[in-house]
Amino acid sequence: MNDTSHQKQFVAWARVSSIRQKKEGFSLEDQEQRLDDFAKRLDGVVVKLFKIAETASKREERTTFREFTTYVKRNSLRLAGMLFVKVDRAARNIRDWAELEELSESSDVPLFFPDQPSAETPAGRMQRRMSAVFASYQTDQQATDIRAGQKRRVESGLPLGRQYGYRLVRVNGRSLVEHDPIQSPKVRRIFELYAHQPLTLYELIDLLARQGVPYTDRQPRFDKSVLYRILTNRVYLGEVGYQGQWYPGTFAPLVERETFQLAQDRLGGRVMHKPQITFAGQLMRCGHCGHVVTGEKKRKKSPDGTVRHYTYYRCTHYHTPGHPRVRMTEMEVDRQFVAVFADLRIDDPAIRQWFTDVIRTTAHHGQRDNDARKTDLLRQQQQVDLKLKTLLDLRMENEIGADEYAAKRAELRERQSAIRLQLEVSDLDAEQIADRALAAFELSQSLVQRWVKADYTAKRTILEIMVKSALLNSENIEISLKKPFDVLSNGLSKTLSGGGGN
Repeated sequence: MNDTSHQKQFVAWARVSSIRQKKEGFSLEDQEQRLDDFAKRLDGVVVKLFKIAETASKREERTTFREFTTYVKRNSLRLAGMLFVKVDRAARNIRDWAELEELSESSDVPLFFPDQPSAETPAGRMQRRMSAVFASYQTDQQATDIRAGQKRRVESGLPLGRQYGYRLVRVNGRSLVEHDPIQSPKVRRIFELYAHQPLTLYELIDLLARQGVPYTDRQPRFDKSVLYRILTNRVYLGEVGYQGQWYPGTFAPLVERETFQLAQDRLGGRVMHKPQITFAGQLMRCGHCGHVVTGEKKRKKSPDGTVRHYTYYRCTHYHTPGHPRVRMTEMEVDRQFVAVFADLRIDDPAIRQWFTDVIRTTAHHGQRDNDARKTDLLRQQQQVDLKLKTLLDLRMENEIGADEYAAKRAELRERQSAIRLQLEVSDLDAEQIADRALAAFELSQSLVQRWVKADYTAKRTILEIMVKSALLNSENIEISLKKPFDVLSNGLSKTLSGGGGN
């Protein structure tokens, strides 16, 4: 690198806000050349160049601006100036311009604009400030125009952005959305498989791979987040989403409404659980630290060459230094749950009838709690809807990048689906609640026999109906049951049959 100690040293800033500016001769390379040439005319050299491309998000630009100002403050004694091609390259809002002026005054590092020279006089400073005001106006107007354009697009029934399964075409100067001949059959296949077969998202990924259904040429396998976004995207019903609301589109749907609804019902809230690991999916927590217990499948090869598969359960923080090395086999976990289920059976017919009456009375008393829960869910739903609207506004104003927007949107959509499912459950009246509780009670009386014959899905259903919490300790699992099964597990039948109640 050339010795610059005898030359004036400048820090420079180059920014491209749009593709159009790049084509008009304001590319980063063009600006860099102009700034270098200007520094040479002042018998100096650019020792540090900060660059912002047209693809940068507002957050990324803000971060770079902070790095620029920090650099100037730390190196103010050796810097001869800050270089910008024009005022509108330096700042796109009044706040940034005011900060640059303050930085120049406090650090005694002057501002230079090769393509927009002005004297260091009150009139010159006013000229630069007016240029900054106009640049800020242009930025605000551009954001307003973008929002207006998006609103017009939604009103015309067209979706915002690219949608997997559709493509944009121009016909007689008009934009139209039509089915993509390659991607649309994949979307239909995803909905058909998931809506009509008992698959988890993980199993669906494997099945699509076996059937030769690729996501893209570069990424053949679908991943969980992509499938979830597809299965929850109402654009496939021919609708357009904008600011948290959905409106009728002017393009043909890809999926029948009945199939789409079946997929939503299947998603439910358990789609993220690992498949075929019965006691995973946040059912148990660690008795030591309270974190979620996860399941892991292991293969062991015996001396005779036979390979056996085992499932173990351990805390997700199992490998943390100092954490107890507690790990339990699925056989032992299953044994302890079955032991709890066996204690639920009531042999005395009179006690069984008394318990049935208690269930109906409890269900009616619980209606008030159910109504309060529904009110709270509606409040949560409004909050999620507001967050989705705010998220879209941030993306429209380039406050966040596309990847962050997609991730946050998927997270909020997942929460939205979960709340919607809970609201559907809360709509049950007292009689329906009682009927379900009675059905569950009858289930408990033959639970051990049912459990032995049940498959993974049936066992998960039983666990979610009956188990409130489970803590994995060093040698045992502390299992708490939901009401009213907790009464049974506490020895109700033994107490009443022994004369402890009437």
